[in-house]
Amino acid sequence: MRNFIKASALAIVLAPVAVATAQAQTVMRYVEGSPNRGAKAQALEEFGKDLAERTNGEISVEFHWGGALLKWGAIMDGVAVGTAEMGTLIGAYNPKELQALRIGDLPIGEAGDAWIGSRAMYDLMTTNPDMIDAMSKQNVAYFGAIHTTAAQFMCNDASIKSIEDMKGKKVRAAGIYSQALSDIGATSVSLTFGEVYQALDSGLLDCSQVYLYTIDPYKFWEVVEQVLVVDWGQVVGIASGINLDVYNDMTESQQTALKEAGVLLTDHQARYLIEEHEAAIDALENDKYGRPVQLVQASAADKDTLAQASEKYIQQWMDEFAAQGYDAEAAMTQYRGLLEKYTKERDEKGYPWTR
Repeated sequence: MRNFIKASALAIVLAPVAVATAQAQTVMRYVEGSPNRGAKAQALEEFGKDLAERTNGEISVEFHWGGALLKWGAIMDGVAVGTAEMGTLIGAYNPKELQALRIGDLPIGEAGDAWIGSRAMYDLMTTNPDMIDAMSKQNVAYFGAIHTTAAQFMCNDASIKSIEDMKGKKVRAAGIYSQALSDIGATSVSLTFGEVYQALDSGLLDCSQVYLYTIDPYKFWEVVEQVLVVDWGQVVGIASGINLDVYNDMTESQQTALKEAGVLLTDHQARYLIEEHEAAIDALENDKYGRPVQLVQASAADKDTLAQASEKYIQQWMDEFAAQGYDAEAAMTQYRGLLEKYTKERDEKGYPWTR
């Protein structure tokens, strides 16, 4: 009985400590539209562990994958109103609201390199006052960059070896790339990425934009004869974002931890994508898929053609961002400068994980 009384007294003394500990831990729900696999998922999970470590367990991240909590088009609004504290935001799904973020979808300089593009976007979105303000108006704060690698073309016709050969061909691309291809003379076909395999197999498509690391998991090697490497554009108008009210309620040390974990997320996701991209190049060059697929490097003339076709869409972004009351010229100048900075760093020192 005496031992029971002592134990009860101890429990009463310790109870406030336990409550304080429980209250100190915050669980952040992170919504992601894709399934829990691949480079992005791996980097996000590492981000969650890193954030917990940097905050000594004060913050933990609970992931909701594959649109289980919010579908792609609803993630921005869901994070803004607090349905989830964090999430992956895609500019293409909310083009007006996330106009600032869409600068990363433009084919500029070395933006297609996953590390260069990601680092340039991270710096731009976290230091440029107009970019920060544009995101804050949606009640979100940017803390990490997500990339896709550079886009190439895959074709079911081995005779298509240049951009000139695509004139009159049925080609699937996304966003401004579809519009620019139409300007060049291709016939643009609107399909989801999940429909591309069947469309190439049936002849509904002649070519499609592709990220090389998707060739194996989607088994595109079964239905294409060649891949044309053009390094034209990318999607880095994708961000890890947090509800602004939640961010403002964090302590200064927690905000610092989030920023540091966001840099890790940015670098790790880029690294894993680059490794997957290089593995795909190796598989194509050495016939490691179930059947040989030709790998064709685009000419300098082809790349010039694509760059020229892109110019009016780059200007269109600037006009639309300026129409929102921002200094588009300054943002573009800073972004180009950052791309040059990280290109130089990669060329002189290599990627951070290879040093």
